[in-house]
Amino acid sequence: MTKRFLDFLESRRVMAKVDRVVIDECHTIIEGSLSFRPKLRELGTLALVGVQMIYLTATLPPADEPAFFSLINVRHEDVVMIRARTTRRNVAYSVRSVPASTVEEAITAIVEEAKVTIDQKLEEYPWPAKIIVYCQRVEATEHLAAKLGCDAYHREIDTRDGKAERLKIWMSGTKREQYGDGRVIVATNALGLGIDVPDIRAVVHVETPYRMADYAQQSGRAGRDGQQSEAIVIRLDAQVSSRKPRPLVSEHAATDSYISGDVCRRVVLDSVMDGRNDREGCEEGEELCDVCQCRVDKENRESEGGMIEDREEGDMRQQELEVEHSRYRAVTLVAEEHQDYLDYKKKLADRVLEGCIFCKWQASGEDRTHSGLRCDKAIEIGGQVQEAL
Repeated sequence: MTKRFLDFLESRRVMAKVDRVVIDECHTIIEGSLSFRPKLRELGTLALVGVQMIYLTATLPPADEPAFFSLINVRHEDVVMIRARTTRRNVAYSVRSVPASTVEEAITAIVEEAKVTIDQKLEEYPWPAKIIVYCQRVEATEHLAAKLGCDAYHREIDTRDGKAERLKIWMSGTKREQYGDGRVIVATNALGLGIDVPDIRAVVHVETPYRMADYAQQSGRAGRDGQQSEAIVIRLDAQVSSRKPRPLVSEHAATDSYISGDVCRRVVLDSVMDGRNDREGCEEGEELCDVCQCRVDKENRESEGGMIEDREEGDMRQQELEVEHSRYRAVTLVAEEHQDYLDYKKKLADRVLEGCIFCKWQASGEDRTHSGLRCDKAIEIGGQVQEAL
């Protein structure tokens, strides 16, 4: 920040021609260092001009606020902070793991997984929906873009106008002969700031992001039109050889926590980026992250299993009741038949006790206590019946 420029601002302020200064993507002030964009840190001197300062960013974690306030020369109590949620309700966050034990295996495996994932998303989201694939290194960006057959975008490629032309072609989707009908671009974080393309349906990170702030910034390119979109990380399941130029592990525990999948992805993002610690998982109206989706699927399976068990138990009970009813009817029928037999037997006994039935039928005055089998009347009546036949 030159003295000449500060004097210019002061002269405009004195003439009431400067009301406020607005700095967009102000989190980049912290990212400046002696070796990387050192002038960024000098932006804090603008606060000395004496006009209202407005700083805009979507990726300033609460943990970075003290350092940021120090660089812009203000006290925390003098700042009016307005925060909105960093995670997008319409974006489904997920992580896919790729096993590898050597550098060669890692390169092959992660490129293959990236291709499979992107092919899947191209099919799910038809033209003109777009996809950004982020890589951490320029060489990885070039390699993957060549493998896929699409454009690459990074700080070293092309001229300023050439970069703008690449973006224009990708955003318009006019290069239909390219991979994915020209809807895919592979980039470094050079494509992370100031990109407001409404129909980006998937943001794919190849390798684990180093910082959650960077990941939030880049994944925030997805679904800016409010439509269902995805933010996917493809990471190696194991560390590979230390000969790799940069390790495939994050420098912050928060990134490791996000990648591990021990808790909801939004829980980690909201905690780191917004200081929110009351979240337990994806909430109503939000696209489920893969962790919460797995939990819901498991609960549904258990619930369905319980319902099946309840139905099976009910069917078994119904069968038991039917068997018990059949057994009861059989026992009852046997008892009724036995009672009929006893009744019939009793009637026979009663008739025997009444004496000779033939003498009773003839109404003779003779003694009827004898058995009908030895009765002369029975023989006589039997003969009469045969003669009649």
